[in-house]
Amino acid sequence: MTLASLNSTHKRLYLNYQLGIVMPATSKTTPVRFHFFSLKFTPYKNKENTHNSTSILKDIITHLSNEKLKKKAHLIDRNQNRENESPRELFMTSAVFIPRVSRIRCSIALFRSGRKPLLKPADKFKLIPLDVLGSIAEQTHFFIDYSGPFPLVCVEYNYHAPRISDIEYYFRNIARDTLNLSRVTEVTTYMDSSLDETLADLRNVLSFEVKAQPSNLSHLDLDIRNKYFSSITSLGAQLKPKFVKVEALFQTPGSSKPVPVNNEANNMINVLLRKFKARSFNVDSFENFVVKYESNSGEEKIFNLLKGKKEIIKEIDLEKVTRNRDWYDLIEGDFDSFISWLRKGT
Repeated sequence: MTLASLNSTHKRLYLNYQLGIVMPATSKTTPVRFHFFSLKFTPYKNKENTHNSTSILKDIITHLSNEKLKKKAHLIDRNQNRENESPRELFMTSAVFIPRVSRIRCSIALFRSGRKPLLKPADKFKLIPLDVLGSIAEQTHFFIDYSGPFPLVCVEYNYHAPRISDIEYYFRNIARDTLNLSRVTEVTTYMDSSLDETLADLRNVLSFEVKAQPSNLSHLDLDIRNKYFSSITSLGAQLKPKFVKVEALFQTPGSSKPVPVNNEANNMINVLLRKFKARSFNVDSFENFVVKYESNSGEEKIFNLLKGKKEIIKEIDLEKVTRNRDWYDLIEGDFDSFISWLRKGT
């Protein structure tokens, strides 16, 4: 066998070997996180005898399936009535019932706004806009179990794609404005350390760190935005930073002296945590939210709002796992285990 007879890949490996170059092992898999939520619908008064969370969910999915059969899609712009906001257009790309296990395989997409990516054709040294081939969208896979008293949702985390707050908004819009079935839609986030546990155990805030895109803070409920984040919003409007980070320390680093109870900081964190619990879409306004606090037993503890979620991490080859059914097969066993764990604790 001669060097000339080798293909390009083998030739490169052979030359590296001769030169003593060790190439790092490559992996085609990508770690993908999945988080867990519950979804509850409160029917209108005139629907209370005929509908509950599960039946409303089924009606939503049936409506979307019927639209798809008509070659239509239910498109919703979450930012439609927000001034100076780019469109955030959402549409369901797939929704398939699995009746034998009372589950639904779903995917939802977000049309990409802002700067468009470019594509280099294989045979030419030039760049063309990718959207000449069609619209560009980011997709999130999620799965719903409706075998219990209310739907449980397992959602892929994709930073650029729809989040659970988008899914909740999308379903709420259909249930309320299209089908006239539900007046309230609620999401509960399952966490390793629950908000209730932290609220009950928090004696004194020692420090907190918040990081956010200023434009995202405009999505917060008005009361907490005006009370705690108005200065950051103003700074963002004037200087237009990509992110703003606020770190507050109420103890001297390395000091062992007791820290006096800070009622103002305690009140702020209590208000925010209760707001996150009651209206979970507020969580999506933050890139980071970490609180260090002294517990009732005198221990120092850390609550991380964004990294404290119950999660499963899967190594996925995104070139091979392309169908929603394949995504579901990867997470099915873990979804089963989560539901078993949840029902044992209730």
